[in-house]
Amino acid sequence: MFLEYMHGGAGGSNYEGTGGGPDHPGHYPHGTSAIPMPPPGHQPRQPIMQPNMAPRLRSPVSGYPHRHPMGPPMQHPPQSQPQLAPTQPQLVQPQPQLTPTQQQHQQQQQPGPSHGPHHSSRQTSGPPLQPHQQQPVLPPPQSQQAPPGHTRYYPPGPSSQVPLQHSVAQRQSASHSSHHIPHSQQTSPSVSPHISGSKRSLNRLKSKLQRRIPVFGVWLTIPSPVTARVMAAQGFDWACIDMEHTPTNPALMAEMVAAVAGSGTCAPIVRVPSHAPEWFKWALDAGAHGIIVPTVNTAEEMRDIERMCRYPPTGKRSMGAFFAPNAFGLRGPRAVNDYVEHVSNDILVIPQIESVEGAANLPSILKAGGMDAIFVGPYDLNASVRASHDMQIQDVMVHIEQSAKDSDVPLGIYASSGAAAGSRLREGYTLLVAASDIECLSSSAADNLDRARSETRHYR
Repeated sequence: MFLEYMHGGAGGSNYEGTGGGPDHPGHYPHGTSAIPMPPPGHQPRQPIMQPNMAPRLRSPVSGYPHRHPMGPPMQHPPQSQPQLAPTQPQLVQPQPQLTPTQQQHQQQQQPGPSHGPHHSSRQTSGPPLQPHQQQPVLPPPQSQQAPPGHTRYYPPGPSSQVPLQHSVAQRQSASHSSHHIPHSQQTSPSVSPHISGSKRSLNRLKSKLQRRIPVFGVWLTIPSPVTARVMAAQGFDWACIDMEHTPTNPALMAEMVAAVAGSGTCAPIVRVPSHAPEWFKWALDAGAHGIIVPTVNTAEEMRDIERMCRYPPTGKRSMGAFFAPNAFGLRGPRAVNDYVEHVSNDILVIPQIESVEGAANLPSILKAGGMDAIFVGPYDLNASVRASHDMQIQDVMVHIEQSAKDSDVPLGIYASSGAAAGSRLREGYTLLVAASDIECLSSSAADNLDRARSETRHYR
């Protein structure tokens, strides 16, 4: 019966029900869809595993059988499940209510979570936070307030108690430790860094003249910003851009002023061609540190010149100095305001005395005030004295020098060379022209040519 059950009787599988007859239990007629049951006491046989066969496992995703990709799994002995001891009910002890002070003390004693060997947990004060609750942003203490004009950034989240300005200040102090500026002397970024609490002068030339320090300049007659830049870089204290006897237009003059001011050590001075107001506007708005006005003969002319160089209420200069702050190194949104409020009063106003009438009226001109120095034009003055036929040039020069000395006003003069400037310095002049661009160009060219020709004597 066992063999018939395994082989399906006379002609088929017992699972098909095609043989064996109804006498054998578990056999059903052909065509029956019921699953046959094994005979009583039968032990099901183990499937025969071939070496190249793998068990059909079920996919954990689809649930359908699939073949193991790595072959049959390793056979492990069955492991017995450990017996778990019955759990005893835990008694929950009620926690006493703590005051906010006790909670703060308890949180300070508990160390925070560590995220690495270099991590230091930061303890916060206050009651514990509830779930899904963000720590409020606390204002910085009074000792960490930023200086005026600085903006602190507080990022959102629990770490917003510590502002980023602290780390920036540390980096700045480390990089500027050699020239640290106390906080009481620091200025706001909205104010130009050159303007401090004391409204000091930005015109170095004027400061030297007030202290009677000799200042040597160069006279620029070539209408070229290239020449002006080259001459200003030679170490002169100031450079005068002559518009009276040169074909320099306002546009070229503005470029030359910028070129001279760009040297950083040479102050640009402009000699305007006449007393017309537009020349003063063009020169001052271009950034000139001073104005030399030719042929000033009366005190009224001196008062009118001063008014054209000063802003209201003391003068009548119009607002439009958009380029002038750059010539003084002023930057930022308050550059124009700083120039108008502080620097414009330091503009040098220098009347030129170059006629007999101006020399005779010099005491009244000095009493009118408003000038920073008196500049003598020796060539025109000499021509005016010769035309008068009743005085000598030496007497006129002594009169001018004594009048300036009595009024304690610095005195300047045009000198044709460095040697002539040295002799004038011994006579009491402190605003001195030591050279001119065209004279330096022509004399240097002639001198080099003479040296070159001196070597050709063997070829003559």
